[in-house]
Amino acid sequence: MRRSTTRSRISCAMLAGMMSAGLLLLASATRADDGDESRKITCADGQATMVESKTCPPTDRRPAVVVQRACCTKTSEKGTKTRCKSFPHCPRNSPS
Repeated sequence: MRRSTTRSRISCAMLAGMMSAGLLLLASATRADDGDESRKITCADGQATMVESKTCPPTDRRPAVVVQRACCTKTSEKGTKTRCKSFPHCPRNSPS
């Protein structure tokens, strides 16, 4: 085998490996974003949960989207406290 053929095969293999690693990194980042949304609509054990919704207006790149947040109510000897988590940001593009 010629030296230039071996180098091009090695270069192609390295490029394919780097692209695969990039795709895996992108996929893991997407899964992390999904976990962030589920934390926004849940409360700790022992707290009552009320879910509020907000509609993000449609844009030219996506239809209207509904986002949700949780309001957690905690009751103790001192009284009752309700705290609402922040709404997630409205997506810029279509969520699909």
